[in-house]
Amino acid sequence: MALRFEASCPDGVCPGWSVILKGESWPGANKFEINFLCDQDDRIAFHFNPRFIESDIVCNSFLKNHWGQEERCSHFPFISDESFQIEIDSDDDNFHVYVDNTKVLQYKHRVKDLKTITKVQVVNDINISSVEITKKHFY
Repeated sequence: MALRFEASCPDGVCPGWSVILKGESWPGANKFEINFLCDQDDRIAFHFNPRFIESDIVCNSFLKNHWGQEERCSHFPFISDESFQIEIDSDDDNFHVYVDNTKVLQYKHRVKDLKTITKVQVVNDINISSVEITKKHFY
């Protein structure tokens, strides 16, 4: 696992915050991951994992030392070695994922105390041009 980016947000990144990542996958990329991590333990509240070989996006959570039930999205908007923008935001109930301004999936929160989600991490086969973490205004 090759770490590409990591940011801590001690006050929590959910709900109401937006993470916007601009980048491109490597030529011949296998996969990359965006993980929303919890403070003070090894929980992964949201694991977003595009897999190029399978042309699938796998989402999951790692809680109580176990992976949960995978959720897969077969709409695969990524092309190896092409740039993209991913935006992930959160409301009280779900993570919402947009790729190039098109919503591709939503993932129901499995961590109930959203303020414990304090870190964002990007790993594996991706070149990052920018990451922006901002407060999003919901209407």
